[in-house]
Amino acid sequence: MSDSQPRPYEGVLDLRWSDMDLYGHVNNVRILTLTEEARVRALKAWDEGDVGRDVMRVVRAMTTEYERPVEYGPELTAKVWVRALGRTSYTLHHELWQEGVRCVTCDAVMVHLDPETGAPLPHDDARRARLQAVLVPAEG
Repeated sequence: MSDSQPRPYEGVLDLRWSDMDLYGHVNNVRILTLTEEARVRALKAWDEGDVGRDVMRVVRAMTTEYERPVEYGPELTAKVWVRALGRTSYTLHHELWQEGVRCVTCDAVMVHLDPETGAPLPHDDARRARLQAVLVPAEG
């Protein structure tokens, strides 16, 4: 684990020419790949990147809202944090921003599974502490 305290992730994502549709917008399916990239980077930054061969990390559910088109060209910034933390799962909240405007939100419910049985695994104390450190509960 790194020496610094985990914090919500923020980083720039690279767009490719092939991400663009006929209208100059990033294709909606590609948006899901960009949120995946942000999620992988965030988990790595929180020392959750490598779960090992004895644990599988999977997306159980995902909800995505497109608030405005992501355009090819302007810098795209991703923000990721934990929105909810359960006994065997956690929800990662993703936001994609361009030119100071939020374009996309995505919530992904993640669960760790035993690779032999497929059963959900409770968080150990170390994982729970890392995820708790970047927990920003939903308002409301």
